[in-house]
This record gives sequence, structure tokens and C-alpha cells, in this order.
Amino acid sequence: MTTDIRKDALNAYLSKGIHDVKGWCVPQLWQTIWPVYKAIGDGPVAEIGVFEGKFLIGLCKTFGTGPDNKAAAIDLFDMQEFNLDGAGVGKLEVVRNNLDGHGIGRDNVTYVKADSLTLRTREADQFVAENGLCKFFSVDGCHEVVHTVNDIEFAMKVTANDGLIAVDDYANPNWPGVQEAVARMYILRDFPFIPLAVTCNKLLLCSYSYHAKYLELIHSYIRTNHPSTHMKFVTRFGYRTLTVQPDFRTWSDLQ
Repeated sequence: MTTDIRKDALNAYLSKGIHDVKGWCVPQLWQTIWPVYKAIGDGPVAEIGVFEGKFLIGLCKTFGTGPDNKAAAIDLFDMQEFNLDGAGVGKLEVVRNNLDGHGIGRDNVTYVKADSLTLRTREADQFVAENGLCKFFSVDGCHEVVHTVNDIEFAMKVTANDGLIAVDDYANPNWPGVQEAVARMYILRDFPFIPLAVTCNKLLLCSYSYHAKYLELIHSYIRTNHPSTHMKFVTRFGYRTLTVQPDFRTWSDLQ
């Protein structure tokens, strides 16, 4: 699929279809994702905590999920005794039906029912052997500190060096465990993936190797194509990052 056809399909989802799926991500998030995708190209995507598939569908449409490029949906699903923070309940059949309805076939997604605290090095190695290294990994599971740290570290193990990791609810005061988890991680030690940008309630991480390149790509793309979006360079945990604040009152297609 050419980039233009992919972009048209993604714009159609972001302008209309995304509003038909329950969840908490917004179309303007792609102002930051899209310019980096154009540099990364297609590849596997994964999400811990899929709820009803709203964000995962958008990621699949962005990164070309198909028979030879599968996505992974990791969730407790019916194991709700491990839903310790009472966050959104992922419903397997609802997720499958939503992905089906938006053109993401069931054979193109691997569904993993698991408590994410069981995901360790052995599971990471198995994941990469079966799916390949992710180009985008979304962390949106249990928002308690221990879970968030574990999920981010698992994501780092299975994400390609040129890939992105998104940590949801970083800016949400109702889920302080997420911000505390990130602070504990980056104050106490160094990691190969470092803060890149905060936008639309998510913290994006990328590898140190691509950090300067991706900052420039995002800043240049938004400045050119979405002039109503406010951007500011700020330092987070010693790293130069962007705060991106779109105008949520309007939507303009990705370019």
C-alpha cells in the first residue's frame, strides 16, 4: 500500500471512525505520530491494555498491520481479578469486532490474555521470535507504579531501536502512578529509550539514537502542517523534549 493510500485510510478513521469506538485517545495525537511513522515505515505494533481497540485500530492503520505484519493485543480480558486499579475492562469479542469493523482482520492480530506482571525476559524473547521487534508499543495497562514500570521495561525489550513507545495517562492527575513510575525510572537509572514528547495525555519515548532526529521531524511537521498546535521545548529528566498541545476544537487531515 502506498503512503498516500495509507494516509487516506488513516485520515478517514481519524476524522470519523475513531469516534465510533469507545476509549480515550484523540485524533490529534497523530500529529506527533505521523511524521515519525514516515521515517520508521511499516512494522509490528502492540498494546498492553487495549480496552475496546480505539488506539490499536489507529496504530494498525498507521503501521500497515496485515498477514505478514501482525499486531499484538495484550490484556487481562476476563481475568479481572488482576485489574487492581479498576481501569477500563478489555472485552475480547468487542475488541475483535471493532477491529473487524475497521478492516483489521482477526488473523492479523495476536491476542494475548495475561497479567502484564508475568511478562519478563523470557516472554519478551518469545514475543520477538513470534512477532518481530515492534515499531510502536502502547503501554496502557494497570496504572499502578509497579505495573507501569514493568510494562515500560517490557516494551523496551520488544521495541525496535527506531521505534516508539507511548505511555498513556502520563498527564492525567487521576492516575498519579504513571508519572511516579516514570520519575522513579529516569531518576534512578539510565535507559535506552528516553522521553521524546508529551501530547494528548501520552508520554512518547524513543531510543537515544533517534532522539534528535525525531524531535526535529515532529517540530518541523507540526509547524508546517498544523500551525494552530502549540509546541514548547522543555527539559524532562535531563532530556530535551517537546510538549505538544493541539487545538482539540478542530481536526485537519494528516499531510
